[in-house]
Amino acid sequence: MKVLLHVNYYEGADKFEDLFRIIRMSGADGVELRATTYYDMGKEAYLNMVEELKQRNPDLEIAFGYPLHFSSVAEDIQKQEFEDFVKFLDWAKAKCGTTLLNMFTDTLVNPACEYFEFDKNGSAMADDLLYARHGAGLTAAGRELEARNMLAALESHNCYIHDTAKSCAKLMQCVKSPAIGINYDHGNIFLNSQGEEIDEVFKLLKGKIYYAHLKNMMRTRDFKHFMPTHLDSGHIDTCQVLSNLRNELKSGMMAVEYACTGDGVIAAKRDMEYIRFLRSWLGF
Repeated sequence: MKVLLHVNYYEGADKFEDLFRIIRMSGADGVELRATTYYDMGKEAYLNMVEELKQRNPDLEIAFGYPLHFSSVAEDIQKQEFEDFVKFLDWAKAKCGTTLLNMFTDTLVNPACEYFEFDKNGSAMADDLLYARHGAGLTAAGRELEARNMLAALESHNCYIHDTAKSCAKLMQCVKSPAIGINYDHGNIFLNSQGEEIDEVFKLLKGKIYYAHLKNMMRTRDFKHFMPTHLDSGHIDTCQVLSNLRNELKSGMMAVEYACTGDGVIAAKRDMEYIRFLRSWLGF
């Protein structure tokens, strides 16, 4: 099992040299970067920079977060996005050795609600037709991934159709490609009043968890307020999550994610030490 650092530990233009230094010093096995965020350097310069960093760090895994839209943009934009996606796959596989994407579909936010009313957004807005539409789009994406021996994992993330474990499982029934699975992020599910407990997540998503994000959140009982906390703070039972992930990660990779503000350098050190302790405790 490989442990990546999410780019949000130390993110921004001119920070990538230090980001990779943090990866090395913390003992992580790689990084999850963003595929379509170019900061202030432009697409070509950004991809060239990532390619050069990979050349200097050939042993590190590089995964990417990648969004695709299937319902919220016009068909010509969808077509262009898909063409760009296919080109990106070829580049990422050839230049970065990438085998895994963390994927997102269309953002779903009810205009009558606040963004943070998670139980009213995302899958709460989706009917069967939308599930089918997203499933068809993901199936097409999956065929391209299959051809390149790559995987993609849809992050369980609020304000998307794939927010809770139940909605992820329903969407997976509409996807006809084994290359598409789920990125299980309990830090997100934990914030949704419709979100499931850890053991239920694993029952619902058995065989479909391809990747995982580990982060921690504290929330109020009424789900109206929340605050990111350090991974070892204990509001989410990360030991239970990790124990269940032992035989479930199809990609063999997970990522620690820094949802807090403040010192990401120390957070990376602290979070990786915590993961090493848990793996030793659990015996793997």
